[in-house]
Amino acid sequence: MELGWRNDPAAFPAPLASALDQLYCAAFEPALWHDGLERFCKALGACAAVTFPRIVPEHTLFLPYTEEMGEFLQAFVKEEWHKRDLRAERGWPLVDAGCPVLLEQDIITPEDHRREALYQDFSLRYGLLWWAGITFESLERQYALALYRRDDEEPFCEDDRRLFLRLRSSLSRALTMAEQVATLAGRGGLEALESLDRGGILVDARGRVIALNRRAERLLGDVISVVHGRLAARNPEDDRALQILIGQTLLHGPREEGGVILRRMLRRPVCVDALPVPADAGPPFLFGRALLVFIDLEGRPVPRDHVLMHLFRLTRSETALCVELASGRTLAKAAERLRITAGTARQRLKDIFHKTGTHRQSELVALLSRLPGSDRNGADF
Repeated sequence: MELGWRNDPAAFPAPLASALDQLYCAAFEPALWHDGLERFCKALGACAAVTFPRIVPEHTLFLPYTEEMGEFLQAFVKEEWHKRDLRAERGWPLVDAGCPVLLEQDIITPEDHRREALYQDFSLRYGLLWWAGITFESLERQYALALYRRDDEEPFCEDDRRLFLRLRSSLSRALTMAEQVATLAGRGGLEALESLDRGGILVDARGRVIALNRRAERLLGDVISVVHGRLAARNPEDDRALQILIGQTLLHGPREEGGVILRRMLRRPVCVDALPVPADAGPPFLFGRALLVFIDLEGRPVPRDHVLMHLFRLTRSETALCVELASGRTLAKAAERLRITAGTARQRLKDIFHKTGTHRQSELVALLSRLPGSDRNGADF
């Protein structure tokens, strides 16, 4: 299918032009990225490829790569070769100096191949010796497309470099479109949270804020702020807890202990939880890796004891714990106020989860906030 998006439709051989078209379509249909990259790779005479951003690539596995790269990348991250990647160490300074396309022989010598562990202990294990890097930019980030050839194949040459230079603008267009489509999709989800009376903030794999809805914007300057693109809580202790929440969610998925509470003077706190965005939920670039959901407890009614006991068959001790949590207190603070141990509080919370059909503290608080209750002065809602 000819999309007419290239500057010159006749500029590239037909297989390469077709592969570029598929990468462009993949901005709208993420499932096409892998197949498009396979075709792109084959059209360039390479056997494997991966796209990665200019950061320490622990998150490489979230990015599009060809099938042959799967085991290679798993080991690359698990064995921490990304922390001693000779190509990256030598290559990025050359890119900054004005060389957007690099070949293996630009930065690696035959002696390096014989001596360096990256080659002897890793690359040759998979037979992927010859490398080329095409750097390009979207509106958001700088990326590189790494191409590989086997050790028994010819290295990339100057003819390849000239072709790669012509490909840079096409790759930039495709990736920029992918990021813009992802932003629109993420903002649509945030608007859905808005209708549920929830604040929502979408962050990328580095914890940088991508988008937020209006309800989250109203919390800025009150309990949270955005500093150098990253979310921060005003209270230092709460900020440490928030950063741990974000970091653990990005690396390991949802925390078993749930979200955190952001406190404020003379007002009820804000409850925030973080949910990972699955790698296959949208365009597979480093974009929208976690969604932070905010519940402002100010002005919300505390559920009445008899309502909780009647609806969920809670005991009096379980009801008391629910009231404390609905008031915005952490589990530790609630245990302290109820004069019970932390272990007892955790066990009661598990029993409450079972009876209320919830699984996380933030989910329970959200449920309690929707029940009939009384304000802090005892007036019924």
